[in-house]
Amino acid sequence: MANMREAYLRLRQDDKSILYGAREEELQIEVTDYYVRFLPKDDFEMAILSEQDSLVLSDFPLDYEIEEGVAGAYHDPTVAKDRITWQYTVVPRDYMFRDMEYEILAVLFLQEDEEEVGGKTAVNRLKRQLVGIQWRELENEAFRITANEEYVEEWNKEDKGEAARKSWYPSGRIMYEDNTTGEILPIAGVKVMVKRWFKVKEAITNSQGYFYVSKFKSKKVKCGIKWESGDWDIRSGSYGQAWYSYETLKRGDQWRKTIMKSGTPLNWLYASVHRGAREYMYGHYRYGIRKPNANGGPGAKIRIGVRDKSGRAHYFSFNSLVGSAEVLIYSREKSGKVLDSRDLFATAVHELAHVSHWDLGYTNAEFAASAVGKPNDPRLPESWAVGVEYTVTNAYYPDRGYWKYDFPYEFNLQNLTLEDIEDQKGYTPIVIDMIDDYNQSERDKKGEEYPNDRASGYTLGQLEDALPRGFGGWWKWKSRIQDKFDNPTEGEELDYLFSEYH
Repeated sequence: MANMREAYLRLRQDDKSILYGAREEELQIEVTDYYVRFLPKDDFEMAILSEQDSLVLSDFPLDYEIEEGVAGAYHDPTVAKDRITWQYTVVPRDYMFRDMEYEILAVLFLQEDEEEVGGKTAVNRLKRQLVGIQWRELENEAFRITANEEYVEEWNKEDKGEAARKSWYPSGRIMYEDNTTGEILPIAGVKVMVKRWFKVKEAITNSQGYFYVSKFKSKKVKCGIKWESGDWDIRSGSYGQAWYSYETLKRGDQWRKTIMKSGTPLNWLYASVHRGAREYMYGHYRYGIRKPNANGGPGAKIRIGVRDKSGRAHYFSFNSLVGSAEVLIYSREKSGKVLDSRDLFATAVHELAHVSHWDLGYTNAEFAASAVGKPNDPRLPESWAVGVEYTVTNAYYPDRGYWKYDFPYEFNLQNLTLEDIEDQKGYTPIVIDMIDDYNQSERDKKGEEYPNDRASGYTLGQLEDALPRGFGGWWKWKSRIQDKFDNPTEGEELDYLFSEYH
């Protein structure tokens, strides 16, 4: 506030300024907004801020800069890593603060366009006192006073006339390199953040990857990607929010980005996982199955951690107790195999199938019990996840005859003998076998025994509906399938599969 008043005084005395000669009382420099930070204690409080109060939140201070165009993450060092970090935003002065921890960092005097603030309240009238170039001159002078010259925007005479009349709408397109198919594809559902100083707006890319935000009058803004949605949150590792850091965009240009593995490998990983999560979370109805985390409660999000290293992807529901990512996905398998676009998509789907299974009442205790007598042999949860992974990924990546791999052949496990399946640590093709009409025993055996799969005709939705609620394992699943649905192969054909795969 003091800086704005000092800037106004200087410009009133500067005969080159458009505000030269203005009287002190012509401009009421009073608080219009607060620059604040909140410290939500859980996802519910986060949802109150972002959804109920419609605040645009940033995990890092609005004046904090990460190197442009890289994958970034920030967690306030004063906040324990198992807690949500400080969330930064700007609120109007009449904002009703809620009963949660917050701190006012600065009082602000800001000006906005009429359609952005309306004209009914006193605070909104305060924010409509200066037209475009008048506000720009005052803002520039305040930047100079506070040694923030990098934000100063110089305007020549021609610019001044244009600026007073026109605004612009930052826009662009986000594309993705699918290194399985070799295609460059639009990526939908990406949250693009656009900011200039304390003004931050957001947009979601449409099905063709396009986005735009409402008006700015500055010569340039900064654009970045926050890898989250209303239902999931991608982490850089287990804790830090994943970002595509802000890049400068000049008026008249578009922010067009193609996220390629060779250019920004971490963002490519985030984008790859985002695609799988989005297809399952928002396309589940196409497969007749439930939305993961549907009963997670208000504001609940699935935290998906992504790591650029070797490891085995997994879902640990108890990680939520310490604020860590429940799902972890790695760029390479433990064997060192590098995962491509389709692998990462499929892995995301597989792990979210576990989330949905646990939603139905399956528990960590049941998972542990399934390993008794057969270490690392959780056949029910892994077999279910294999079936969902196969169905969703095979639909998303239909066979077009020219890809490097034949997805159904490689990932449906139907090329395995009974002996091979025994060594898969719980991964079986039983869900796929109960749906399709392919009998593996008809393969060229060469002395090897393949499953005599005569079961068929079930749907993925039926098999999910039959999953045991609460404590109940492999055999209870079979009983529920037989009790709930009429199917000509529900007798000895189904009994055979459950017996052979157990």
